[in-house]
Amino acid sequence: MQHSKTLYEKGILKNIRMLTQRQYSNFKFVARLDQIKTFYTGIKSLNFENNGKFQISEDGVRVTVEEGQCVQANLYMTASCFAEFHVVDMVTFGINMNIISECLGLFAGVPCSLKMFYKGHGAPLVLVLRPNDEADISAECSIKTTNVDDVIDYNLDENSSSLNVVFVRGPSLAHLFQELNKAADELRITLSPRQPHFKIETLGVVKTETFVEVAKTSDMMMLFNCRETTSACYRNTEIRLTHKALAAATKVAIKTDSSGLLEMHFMMQSEEQAEVYVQFYIMPLADV
Repeated sequence: MQHSKTLYEKGILKNIRMLTQRQYSNFKFVARLDQIKTFYTGIKSLNFENNGKFQISEDGVRVTVEEGQCVQANLYMTASCFAEFHVVDMVTFGINMNIISECLGLFAGVPCSLKMFYKGHGAPLVLVLRPNDEADISAECSIKTTNVDDVIDYNLDENSSSLNVVFVRGPSLAHLFQELNKAADELRITLSPRQPHFKIETLGVVKTETFVEVAKTSDMMMLFNCRETTSACYRNTEIRLTHKALAAATKVAIKTDSSGLLEMHFMMQSEEQAEVYVQFYIMPLADV
């Protein structure tokens, strides 16, 4: 299989013994997913930067990537998303996002379980994948981990008088973005208690503008809580980084305030019916 050959050449695929009988005491982190589809989707949503940071606590798993000081993306999976979850203290390590994405895609399109093992500082993250309908087939990937620096702590003030929050249906928002000029340089998002309540507009190289407007009474709106008008511009290329997460989202939360910092939550439903979400922070192009 060509995909497997590529991983062998990188030295990260080992078709060796299963680790399911090892004792928890040997590991800082052990987890099992009976279905990897949602986790794989979340990892692919973050695979626009090579360097990812895993932070694991008793609450669950957070995976973070950053593009300079302009974009941060986080995948959150609570412990309840996992069929099995064991962690000792706080576990943190860096990993190559492209490699883990390739490993998780080994059995792409086939229902598959995943078990993850991590012994501690300097040890690799070990993934054991097994197709659910093929008891005699499995693959083990050992992925090098690295030390990581702290990530930027973005935060919107929940008590700000200018904080605006809307919840929209994921498929409806994806359709709106399809109507916009994909070649545009900039994209402006406006939220307001007055009409137009929610507006997205683009400005391209040749100054060609496209826009869509959504009233707060629209069927796509699940929640509308706008305190005052906010409007800010963003690089369209950075907004488009969210589109893989958007394609899988059932609902999307959009938050911003007078600072222009844009926070987007893309909620997905895991196979265990627990909520998984990808969060983006995107800095505005200029002062609002």
